[in-house]
Amino acid sequence: MNNVEHMKLWMFISQCQFWIILCTVLISLLLVAKAFFNLIKRKRSNYFKFLTCIIVANVITLLIILFDILNFSFKGTLVCKLQHFISNSAACFINWIWLCLFSQRFFILFYPMKRSSRGFFGFMRSGKKLVLATACFAILTQSWSLIFIEEVTMLTDDEQLIGVCERDVDIMSDFGYRILAIGEALVTYAVPFLLTIAMDIAVLYQTANSSFVVMSAENIRSENSALLHVNETVKIQSSQSIKQSNRRRHQAMRRCLMMATIQVSLNAPYYTLQLCDEIFSLRTSHTQLYLYADAILYFIYLSQFAMIYFYTNLLVSPRGKSCRQPPKMPLSCTTSLTRTEYTSV
Repeated sequence: MNNVEHMKLWMFISQCQFWIILCTVLISLLLVAKAFFNLIKRKRSNYFKFLTCIIVANVITLLIILFDILNFSFKGTLVCKLQHFISNSAACFINWIWLCLFSQRFFILFYPMKRSSRGFFGFMRSGKKLVLATACFAILTQSWSLIFIEEVTMLTDDEQLIGVCERDVDIMSDFGYRILAIGEALVTYAVPFLLTIAMDIAVLYQTANSSFVVMSAENIRSENSALLHVNETVKIQSSQSIKQSNRRRHQAMRRCLMMATIQVSLNAPYYTLQLCDEIFSLRTSHTQLYLYADAILYFIYLSQFAMIYFYTNLLVSPRGKSCRQPPKMPLSCTTSLTRTEYTSV
């Protein structure tokens, strides 16, 4: 395919993408707004801070995409730099804040007795500190956009000039940009996605290696109950409470693992294609396959923003009446070598 045919096909796909992207962004904004209003009703949820920040970052990204497709005039180099910097920072922030959300669950389940507000465990239990640290990390790692991006003018087949935001080839060589693209892909997408799935799998196996020995009152009263070591931590609950806790825990684990898998499935194809383009220069090969693949995978990538509505419903779904008003049960006893604590189940 020669340059003229390639430019015509690119313009045709771009015109088709305009309406598809416009409709997708508008629908996503409506669903994100609905997710936010649903989340406002459940401010006491442990996930509230994380999900609220994810929603704000999603709105920023969607507005930038909307500005990009509606702005037909030249943007200027400064606008290109800011646009890439903000969108890249928002994407990096979203991916890492998902990891922070699942990491906090991991530390709460693995280290339930570490309730100090200081040190590493205090940092991991503080949602505000995690959000602030993630925002600073995203801004620092994506600041390269303010240096290496510029506006490049292109001439279409109908003699019309258009402005496109591209990398500045006068600052760094192609090899340098390839290294930068690989580093960005690892830091922004690969590492947080892999760690998120690893955290969920670790939490999934936590029930088999819990630091607590959970026993029902019936087993404690039984003469045939197994003897406990003196240094074991014992938590006594009713049989019904144990079953309900295990069911809720397993359901939450399956939901979180499912969400992490969906996020990877929606993001990985498009960014893998972009990484391959940076390394092998697929865009300059003038092949139809790349243009069609880029359009299809970008639509799949955009569908992730609407999924936040379903994620919020899964994570902070209201409990049933039986869960909100549990029947009165006997006191539970948590004993250890050094102390004994009595709490209501």
